[in-house]
Amino acid sequence: MNVPAAREFRTPALRDPSLVDFGADGTGGGRRLELLGGVLVDRPLALPDLPRRRTALWRDATATFAEGSADAGGWRIAAPLPDPWRVTVPLTAATLSLEVRPAPSGQVGVFLEQADQWDWLAARTPAGGRMLSLFAHSGAASLAMAAAGAEVVHVDASRQAIALARRNAAASGLDAAPIRWVCEDARSFVAREVRRGSRYAGAVLDPPSWGHGPRGQAFAIDRDLVPLLADVATLLGTSETGPAGPVLLSCHAARWRHGRLRDTLARSWPVPGLESGPLVCTDAAGRTLALGDFARWSPR
Repeated sequence: MNVPAAREFRTPALRDPSLVDFGADGTGGGRRLELLGGVLVDRPLALPDLPRRRTALWRDATATFAEGSADAGGWRIAAPLPDPWRVTVPLTAATLSLEVRPAPSGQVGVFLEQADQWDWLAARTPAGGRMLSLFAHSGAASLAMAAAGAEVVHVDASRQAIALARRNAAASGLDAAPIRWVCEDARSFVAREVRRGSRYAGAVLDPPSWGHGPRGQAFAIDRDLVPLLADVATLLGTSETGPAGPVLLSCHAARWRHGRLRDTLARSWPVPGLESGPLVCTDAAGRTLALGDFARWSPR
């Protein structure tokens, strides 16, 4: 059942999808308000020193996440949600259709702060190149590279995440694209590819602070990222000019800011032109919100 078309917040000033507002909630915590597929979503924002919230649109939120709520998964739903609930993300080279899927953690399966990185990948991925996408989650980065004409190996430890990514591929018109879907621990998969002598043009990594593979293999970014990148560098080959395709590393770990990510990439790819910065969203008032960090390189 669809949300009614006439909603007070549906104004020309709001782009969909977008971050609408963010700020302190008056109880010592923070919140973010996002417009996703015509639905306003209110969920936590665990950042210090947030400004005050600005807009009265918060009262129109249809989906609100409250930790400790008695409702299913902490979500309170005030009106019927679209089925399927999707957002359309236009990139320079393609348009992605991504499913919004509220999780018990408060995540929704769509990461707006990564949209600029998806566009960057779509513009710089070589057509016909073989690209590796690790910790690939709901698949937007994989789809951006597939839309550019690449062969993509999409690796994630969660079967549910891979199923979501495959639905996103179909909805984005990329169900026939050459994407290999692999449910496996990233370190195990990469190590096996190294032993096989496999080669890739470029790679994308979005590691969690910590996680587990499908057979319980533990991943910790502080311990495992550097050796994983060394193995990925082997897959991309050694060259003074760098890999044939782009390399993107992003994360949301508090101690891995973009300068550290850039320096870590430089250990595996000592090439000029490495760049880094925060992953940001801009709200309807023009304020920027940093929600992670990235480092990246491309041959052009």
